[in-house]
Amino acid sequence: MSKPAPRSNFMQTLLLALCLFLLMNLFFNRPNPTDIPPADKIMAKMRDLSAQASKPDKKLREQAQSSIQGELSTLERRIDEDARQGKLTEQKKEELRLEGQIVAADTLYKIGVLNQDTGPLTQAYFTLQGPSQQYAQKPVWVQHEFKLVPDERFSDPATTGDEVYARVVSELSRQNKEHLVLGLIPGYQLIDALVNLTNASPSFSYAFAALLLALLVRAMIWPLAQRQYMWGRQMARLQPLVAEIRERFKDKKTGQIKDLQGFQKKSMEVYKEYGFNPMAGCFPALIQVPYFLLIYNCMLQYRFEFHKGHFLWINPELGAATQGFIAPNLGERDYILIVLYAISMVVTTLLTPVSDPNNAKQQRMIGLLVTSVFSITMFFWPLPSAFVLYWVFTNIFATVQMLRAYRLQLPPLAKVNAPGGGVFPVEPTKSNGAVTGTGVPVKHRSKKKR
Repeated sequence: MSKPAPRSNFMQTLLLALCLFLLMNLFFNRPNPTDIPPADKIMAKMRDLSAQASKPDKKLREQAQSSIQGELSTLERRIDEDARQGKLTEQKKEELRLEGQIVAADTLYKIGVLNQDTGPLTQAYFTLQGPSQQYAQKPVWVQHEFKLVPDERFSDPATTGDEVYARVVSELSRQNKEHLVLGLIPGYQLIDALVNLTNASPSFSYAFAALLLALLVRAMIWPLAQRQYMWGRQMARLQPLVAEIRERFKDKKTGQIKDLQGFQKKSMEVYKEYGFNPMAGCFPALIQVPYFLLIYNCMLQYRFEFHKGHFLWINPELGAATQGFIAPNLGERDYILIVLYAISMVVTTLLTPVSDPNNAKQQRMIGLLVTSVFSITMFFWPLPSAFVLYWVFTNIFATVQMLRAYRLQLPPLAKVNAPGGGVFPVEPTKSNGAVTGTGVPVKHRSKKKR
């Protein structure tokens, strides 16, 4: 078996290094605790940013928005280090952490209201979503009053975490109903229409809306995906010819390509002769990205309505019994559903046609690595379960389409372009009424005179 070209090896190594870098940052990117200021100084800086968020100058508000989350992360690391050294009791640790989260959320809430922007409000919601579930009915969440920067337009000088959270959710929900996704699509109204098709039944309609949405989107991209799958199968049939060219340009001792430019030129000539563009499979894949972003934003706009929906094991009873491991509703993160999503992604990755059988193993490994990194990230990314369910349904439909594509007969491989220009005709033959071909170009023959 011939070895892959150096360029192919380089791109695979680069992608692998990128995935490993993301994992390292996710788990190990921690500054030295000795470089972190004391907790009281960090809190003082966060309160300054909170006061800055109320200023008339929009630039100052944007600066506060870009800085507040970083200060919160620094504060949490300082609190963890102090607790590890025995400087904080467990109760004090909880109160300090919550105070930082509430000050940050209140800052983002002010910015979101003044700018009429759902971005800061969404950040505020994510900041308090975990504590709202972790502490729920505990006194530290519903009774303990935290000092916030006073501003008569937004909040009282002292308030509880539950009150700040409710204020953020109320304002974000209001803006979600009014804002358009990407400035064009009424995302909230779109999902709401699908839910109301079956009378908004909590145990059925919300999950069924995710299924309908997956079916609708998959139907829209079906021709593009079909073209991508068939292109991959056709490209795989050309690889033996490319392998022969690689053998001619390969150094017998090192096994590497001696003249990479010459090899690429000859390979492109083969693709051109058979009428294939090696980059043609990229466009159908890239065109699906906007659909992903569109549906994701629509789901986010409807996330609070999804709190009314359930799905099989996703219900308030099991959610309470498992302390959040199972989501109480389709608006919150469910770990079992993420595992099912990961399995569906692995199946889809393994079934996706590879354009180069010689590098099939490497391509599969890279695909599985990307899938693993993305699935692990979802455990830390508070996605609504409804969106993950939509994605599972989408992967199921994609798998069905790929299995169908593998059963379709490919047209015979034949040259369509002559090296100097022009077109090669291919003489078809008939077998059992079906038109087939050998894939071998035939020469024009002059007609015999009668």
